Amino acid sequence: MSTELTNLLPERRKKRLRRQYFLRLGTVALLLLTVLTVFHGVLLMPTYLYARNEVVRGRTELANLSASAQNTGESGIAPRQELLKTTAENLAHLQSTPTASTAMKAVLQVSRLGISLTGFTFTAPSGSTSARMQVTGIASSRDALRQYAAALGQLPFVTSADLPISAYAQEANIEFTITLSGTLRP
Repeated sequence: MSTELTNLLPERRKKRLRRQYFLRLGTVALLLLTVLTVFHGVLLMPTYLYARNEVVRGRTELANLSASAQNTGESGIAPRQELLKTTAENLAHLQSTPTASTAMKAVLQVSRLGISLTGFTFTAPSGSTSARMQVTGIASSRDALRQYAAALGQLPFVTSADLPISAYAQEANIEFTITLSGTLRP
């Protein structure tokens, strides 16, 4: 017996079956491609709607900005220029004003044996008044408090270091508030 099987269909019929097979295969592939395209189109719909909404919003905002720019015109420049001038003057004034952090840093560098500091209050100078800083704390003894107050009074940027006499009423654990006045610009 032969290992080769014989096909009993005529050659013309074989070609026709082969053509029908490829036609069915092409139809299924085209149908799958169509379904895939429609599916991706549906998935892209939210992105399209978002992008269209953003374009509409952008056009509306551009129209509003254009309208406000036409309304302000030359008359809107003068107030803005005056505001900028005032702001620049304020910034120039701040350059010469002492800051709390530099004054506190200088006060903290003073030797304070037996002194425990609990708080600071800083008031910047205004007009003819000088800058003021209140240093609050607890001293272990009268002598430690006297030495600390004298050391603060000798700082070059401090005009006066005022300590109320009532602070010396106790002998130990003395709560105090020293008021420093001057430029407070180390």
